[in-house]
Order: sequence, then C-alpha cells, then structure tokens
Amino acid sequence: MRTTAELREGFLAYFESKGHTRHPSGSLVPPDWDRSTLLNSAGMQPLMPYFLGREAPPAPLLATVQKCFRTPDIDEVGLDGHHLTFFEMLGNFSFGEYFKDGAVDFAWEYVTEHLQIDLERFWVTIFAGDPELGLGEDEVARAAWLRVGQPPERILALDRSHNFWSVGGPGPCGADTEMFYDRGPEIGCGRPECAPGCDCERFLEFWNLVFMEFELHGDGRVTPLPKQNVDTGMGLERTAAIMQGVTSVYETDGYQAIMSWIAAESGVAYGQSERATKAHRILADHGRGMTFLAADGVTPSNEGRGYILRRIIRRAVQQARAIELPHLWPLTDVVAEQMNAWYPELEAGREQIQGVIRAEEERFSETLERGMKLFEEVVAKGRVSGQDAFDLTATYGFPLELTTELARASGVEVNEEEFTALMAEHREISRAGTGRTGARAADFALAADFTTDFVGFEKTDVLTQLGALEETGEGLFLAKLRESPFYPAGGGQVTDAGELIHEGTGATATLREAHRIGDDQALILEGEGFAAGDRVRAVVPWTVRFPTTANHTATHLLHEALRRVLGDHVKQAGSAVRPDKLRFDFTHAQALSTEERERIEQRVNEKVFENLPVRIFETPIEEARKLGAMMLFGEKYGDIVRVVEIDGYSRELCGGTHVRTTAEIGPFAIVSEGSVGSGARRIEAVTSGEAFALLQGRAREADELRAELASARKEAKKAPATASGEQFVVTRETKVG
Repeated sequence: MRTTAELREGFLAYFESKGHTRHPSGSLVPPDWDRSTLLNSAGMQPLMPYFLGREAPPAPLLATVQKCFRTPDIDEVGLDGHHLTFFEMLGNFSFGEYFKDGAVDFAWEYVTEHLQIDLERFWVTIFAGDPELGLGEDEVARAAWLRVGQPPERILALDRSHNFWSVGGPGPCGADTEMFYDRGPEIGCGRPECAPGCDCERFLEFWNLVFMEFELHGDGRVTPLPKQNVDTGMGLERTAAIMQGVTSVYETDGYQAIMSWIAAESGVAYGQSERATKAHRILADHGRGMTFLAADGVTPSNEGRGYILRRIIRRAVQQARAIELPHLWPLTDVVAEQMNAWYPELEAGREQIQGVIRAEEERFSETLERGMKLFEEVVAKGRVSGQDAFDLTATYGFPLELTTELARASGVEVNEEEFTALMAEHREISRAGTGRTGARAADFALAADFTTDFVGFEKTDVLTQLGALEETGEGLFLAKLRESPFYPAGGGQVTDAGELIHEGTGATATLREAHRIGDDQALILEGEGFAAGDRVRAVVPWTVRFPTTANHTATHLLHEALRRVLGDHVKQAGSAVRPDKLRFDFTHAQALSTEERERIEQRVNEKVFENLPVRIFETPIEEARKLGAMMLFGEKYGDIVRVVEIDGYSRELCGGTHVRTTAEIGPFAIVSEGSVGSGARRIEAVTSGEAFALLQGRAREADELRAELASARKEAKKAPATASGEQFVVTRETKVG
C-alpha cells in the first residue's frame, strides 16, 4: 500500500528529478495584496504574481504541496466519501517553459510508471470550447493524449463549467484537462451513458492540468498573459484513496488516527449507522481544517475567514454532541501528531491552537443551551417559520439542518423555502458594495504599461506625472502616478490621506483610497479637472503621516512587550494603524489583569524613553530568519525582505512607515483591552499628542475626585453624630481612566 506520506514525497521527488524546484506551502491565509479570496483554495493561488508576470518566480519550474481550504464545500462534507474543506494539493508549475505537450508527457509518465494506475480505468477530459470566450476545442490537448497512448474513446470534450479553470473571478485562467479514475459501475448511478462529468461518484477526478495562457477580466474579457504557463493540481487525499483501494478518502491512512480517536472517545464506530458515518466525516475534516486555520493565525469571529473557522467549529460541535463525544478541542492534538512532520507549525503552535478551539467550543456550547430555549418556545407554536429558523441561525448559530432535525423530532415542519429566501437576501446585503472597487482598481492597474514607483518612505510631497486615469462616476476617478508618496493600505497600516494638486490649473483632488496590487498601486480620488499626462503634486500632510508612523512603530513595541509579559504563544492576529490610534489583535486565551496591562504599558514607555534607534534594511529571507525576525501568519514574503529593527529589542518583517528613533513616538497609553473572539484579544492605544491628551484627562479626573473626597471628609467632620455615634457621609462614584 502506498501511504499518504509516500505519495506526498514521491510526487515532489519525481518532479525534482525533472528539473523542478521544491517550493514550500503558503499559508491558508492569502497575503494582504490578494483580496480576491478569504482562504487559499488552490495550489496556484500563492503563486499568482508569477502567473500574472508581476514578479519573477524563484525558479522557472516549481513543485509544491499546498494546504488548501474550500469554503463552498462546508455543507457537502459528510454527505459522501470525497468532499473535503481542508485538503493538500500536489502541483507542478511551469512559468513559460513547457506547455500542453510537456505537461501531458509528465502526467502520463507519473500515472503509468510511478502510480501504475490501471489504464482501463483511466479517463481524461479536455475543453470543448466556448463561443462567449471566442475559444474552440482544445485540439492540442487531445492530440497530446492520443500521442502518449490514451485511447480516443476515453478522451471526452466537456464544456466551460468542467474544463476551463479560473480562480472564481478576475485573474489567470485557461483551458484544462482533467484525469479521472473509474471506480466501477457498482458505485455510480447505473446509467449506461455514465462518464466523467456525471454527478455520481463513479468517476473520481484526481488530477487537473491547467494551461494558464489568459487573464480573465471583470467584464468577462480574456486577454493573453505574457507567458504560457502550466498549473497542475493533484488532490493528495483522492489519489491516496485510489492507490489504497478504498472508496472514501476518510478510509485512507491519512485519516485513520483521527477516525480511531473519534470512535474511542465517543464509543460510536465509523459506519455503525448513517448518522455515525456522517458525524465521523464532518469531525475528521473539520478537525483538520480548524487546526490548520488556527495554526495560520485565524481566530473565530463573525466576519471573513474568522467566520469560516467559527462555522466549522460549531458544525463539528453539533456532530460531537450527536455521537456524545465529550470534547472537540483535544482532536487538534491528534491532527498535530499525525501531520507535524510535514507541517511543523502545528507542533510549534499547539498550545495556541488548542486555546482558540477550546474557547470557541465552550462559548458555543453555552450558546446552544440558550438557543434551545428559543427553539422550544418556537416549537410550542406548532410550526417553525422561515423567520424563526433564520433567527436561530443568525443569533445562535443553529444551521438549518440542526433546526430541521430538532423540529422533525418534535413532529413540526420548517418553512425551508422562506428560510432560503431570507438567507439569500442576507447574503446579498452582506456582499453589496464589497470587493467591487478593489477588483476594478486591480484591473485598471494591471492594464497600465508601467508600475508606480512608491517613494513614500523618503518623501511626502512629490512632483510627478498622472500616468493613467479612468473616470468611475460620481466625481471619482482611478489614477496611477509615475511616482507616489501615498502609502497603500497593507500590513495593518491604513491608506494615507492626501491630495493631488494640478501643476497648471491648481485644481485639487482628494485621495479616498490607495489600493495595493502586488508591488504596484492604484488610487481612487475625488475631484475634477485632471487628465492622463498631467503634471501634479502629490501631497501627504505631515500631520497625517507622522502620527501614523509613530503608531506603527509603537505597534511593534507593543507586540514585543506582549510576548515578553504574557509569553511566546502571543501572535499577531490583526492590526490597524491610523493617525489617531492603533489597534492590535493578538492570540491569548484570557483577559489581561490590571497588573499585566500596567506592565505592558510600562515596558513600551521604557523603550520609548530609551530613545532606541530604528533601523530599516533589506536582506535575504533566510538571513532574516537567522536574525529571529518575526514573520506574520498569512504574509507572503519574497526572497528579499524588509526588516524593521528596534535596536536589538524587536525585529519584524514589515513594509510600513516608521520613526527614526523611539523617542519620536512620545508617550504611549492603552485606551482599552477586550475580547474579539475565542482566543483573541484586542488592545487599542494612543501615542504622542493623543496619549498626552488622554493622560491629561485622567489626571484632571483624578484631581476632581481627590477634591470631592477631601470635601466629603470635611463635611463629615462637621456632621452631627447620630444616636449610634455614626456620621452620614455622602459620596459619588467616579470612574478614572
């Protein structure tokens, strides 16, 4: 039997022997510049800049094992033996080297000689063409398969929905050819015409070769990329199922330790019943997913990727309750033990991962108890309306399937049609206005024939040319400058405020947003009287830039102070650096004590008043690792990185703006500290003038309180004694700080 570990290593070794360079897996969390998706769901996504020609790849041929997460499949997990949310994708990539013939040659050799798959069960599909895209059938791919020996009757041409790949929106795309394994008619739908493309489980797709030669734009157009590239993806778990002769990925060796633990802890065996099988599958998949998401710095919340983590934890908790599994959180240990040889971050972050999952599990268990009270009130009415079901989902996290299951047990029906309509309306409202501007800005920047030179580290006022402009309506326009002092939002630092001033007419335009697109940027401005080619002054007010800069360096000091006071388990979970304040989210299971908060604030101020020099330099990433520079979850780093070092006290990779010495920060004061989700805390703080004003206010309140107390004591001495010898004292509550 070929184990999962052997398949993983064997794939990389094969392509290494064919001139490919091993490339490490990226985080599940995309870097800041990629706002097209919440989580990486394909092996090529971390390599997007190379496919777009925006950056040079580390080598022209790469081979990877990429951890991936598919959010759309959450509700499908458990219903069959092959749907997963978390999975590993094996991939070989060519950036302008080989194309369709080479990719098919490698695939055929690997499938026939290394995997030794039964060729009677091996099928392939190719792109049938699409009139809307202006593309015909992929005759080159068909010819390549015929040349290596694939029988023509097992080569099928399918439409765009099956054999044309994109990231789900604007970005690289192209025709693909997919490989299938026929598991036999006894598994499928039984129809004589059953073939790859059928919705049944007979034909298992396990490897996809994407011929990345186009870029899909927001308006539906496709244009050629600078190079013809190859992106392939082989599902490790599905390939293991084929090689190990099992009908479900959950029966492969990669899941056995997890499935055994679930059975032992719950007393319910996999396959014992339909309900037990579903529960085991959901717990196994979501257990892996939540472990890896938490390891990559995601914390449960009500939005974005934090909501995805919250959703799978809660779905797993419900299944744990269904089979009487006492606790979910210890499952993360089982996942870590099984997979840390390949993913050492699981062992390094074990304590933090457990803390995040445990806190969310306990919180949701309490929520379920409260939600059951509402459910019982609803059921007592004899019906569950769509609004009732929606309220249970929105307020208590009850998925529809749980509400339906509980209602059925009580002999009550749920209005699922009304629920579906309400959820669709809710999602539409949530989506409205998000992502559109960013996608348009990205298309605009990529269409330009130059890259903006960011000079904002050295200058806040620059005379430059308006190289490209596009009106967007309502007085707004997109712009690209030849040189720009405007910092585009990224790394937690907000977009600069600023304006453009026309050199000839004096017309002004106000900066609304600066979008980061790889190493490039696009601006959204409000104003009139500008055209491409105009000479303009681009200005960032010093009253905006300086406090932002001070707050960013203070964030680094705060990060290090938290680690030294609370422990090395503290990791950054998010930040927002603004001119008026800073916000820092970090992993920590409980609220800070008054003493801890004071020690953290004191440590930051000590480093401020020591006037430590801030050194910024670029270095190879391996050298940065040797220096111990902190690298944040979800960030994509190139071969050369920018290090911000505070005189040996703190070293972080960072692309933001910073002061020259810590004394420039001025006083530092924590405004608030609180929870932002299970296992995550948030500190808001101010520096410089804002901190001085806060401290003055605190001192003034303290003086007023002292005066009131002194007055109260004075009055108390004058008050006549009561019969019991006591005196009446009047006080009032006053909050200080």
